[in-house]
Amino acid sequence: LAARKAALYRDNRPLFSPEEQARREAEALAAFRKTFTEAADVTQAEITDAEAELHRLDRAEADPLAVLTADDLTKANALAPFVKEDAETLPLAALADRVEDAAKGAYDRARLALGLRYGQRRLEAERAKEGGGYGDDVARLDAALSSIRQRLFGNRQEREALGVRIADARRVTAHIAVTQTLDQTYGGVR
Repeated sequence: LAARKAALYRDNRPLFSPEEQARREAEALAAFRKTFTEAADVTQAEITDAEAELHRLDRAEADPLAVLTADDLTKANALAPFVKEDAETLPLAALADRVEDAAKGAYDRARLALGLRYGQRRLEAERAKEGGGYGDDVARLDAALSSIRQRLFGNRQEREALGVRIADARRVTAHIAVTQTLDQTYGGVR
């Protein structure tokens, strides 16, 4: 703004008639205000997007299917009965092997989400058995399910990066708000 206004003067004297000078200064101020309004919109969109991503991660941790796209959900719906049956009926060692393979990258997101959902249920059932929940196969299944969780939901660094994005955008938004308040209070930033 200062540069645009300075271009309207030479030796601290207006270059144009008072009416034209006022019109050009008003244009410069309007362009300045538009830039700040657009910047505020962009930073608010950044905050909204990052908060939505955090919300998606939170929902996904509660329900593994929440991270799936529409195509993945269609595939998951077709596979769910088979994955559920395997999780309920396979010997625990075989299930642990299968989930470990999935955790290493052998399966797509639909199968990972289903494996996590039904594998977690089986793990909870095994732990609920009297004397259960402490064998090697239970530990292997638990570790493999943790690896799948990591693949599906991201990691702590992703959450921290989203937090930084939100904080940075909020700082920019606050700076814009202060500048806009000063502009409104004093009738144009000088």
